[in-house]
Amino acid sequence: MVGAGAQLAKQVHVVRVRGRIRPPGDKSITHRALMVAGLSRATVELKGLLTAADAKSAARVLRQLGVDVSPMQRGRSVSVRGRAWSRPGATLDCGNSGTTARLALGALAGHRFEARLSGDASLRRRPMRRVTRPLVDMGAVVTEETGDCLPLSIRGGDLSSIRYESPVASAQVKSAILLAGLTSNVPVTVVEPVRSRDHTERMFQYLGFDLHIVG
Repeated sequence: MVGAGAQLAKQVHVVRVRGRIRPPGDKSITHRALMVAGLSRATVELKGLLTAADAKSAARVLRQLGVDVSPMQRGRSVSVRGRAWSRPGATLDCGNSGTTARLALGALAGHRFEARLSGDASLRRRPMRRVTRPLVDMGAVVTEETGDCLPLSIRGGDLSSIRYESPVASAQVKSAILLAGLTSNVPVTVVEPVRSRDHTERMFQYLGFDLHIVG
């Protein structure tokens, strides 16, 4: 007889579970892969990308800049035919994606045309000066419309080298500066108070870019 409140123990035989799962793509890697592929002068096939709205915003901005990007569908590869970016005929729509806006600003800093960037109501409240300040120091011209947020315009061109000591550890700030250096072909150095995520550095090194990490 079992008393009140007592617990019965039952032996369970666990059967081995077998199978495969496919995890979703990583947002940070997806953005950087699309951006770098769009800057290339080749056709690049990307697999395992995230296909959420945030990533589709990056693909949409690239299309506005003249890059051919195939539809992003779950489980399918994405083809990106990189080419020289052209001045967009309309405002670049970054949707709700701060990553798209900040990485695009860095890449646009090395291009000799003006582009206007905006996004949805939420994105238009997020700060952008932490990215635009070092780009302006390099020589890009940034025109703000409503203070430290979108919409804003950037005109790139011949940039100067920079050694930027970032007051915050931010992978997006660092990546924007690295992309500006890449598109303008000038050396850049970023010093952080602590190391931020290194998706961009890993990708650059994988592609054979001249990049050195110290510390």
